Amino acid sequence: MFKHVVLQQESGQTIGSYAKEIGVTLSKMQYWVSKYKALEKTQKTESDSGLKFINLGIFDIQESIVDSIAPAESSAPTPEPLQQDNRWPQMTLTFPNGMCLKIY
Repeated sequence: MFKHVVLQQESGQTIGSYAKEIGVTLSKMQYWVSKYKALEKTQKTESDSGLKFINLGIFDIQESIVDSIAPAESSAPTPEPLQQDNRWPQMTLTFPNGMCLKIY
């Protein structure tokens, strides 16, 4: 429907006449025009303010091996490598119940 909104705006026709031409109700066409304008406004705000989504794919999780405190001659199993996250959180939310949500 966004394509129809663009075509309607480019044609110079009123929303009502374009809606009738493509066989949809006026209210449906007005709904999609308002959705399109809201989308344009959001995109403009994002580009003007520099607000963007954080690309989470750019962060690496590095592996580190935990040093064993057992003596070398011990029969203790070798510890598995642990995933260690070396990133800094972009935002940390702490809730009243003590739960902490870190957003990277």
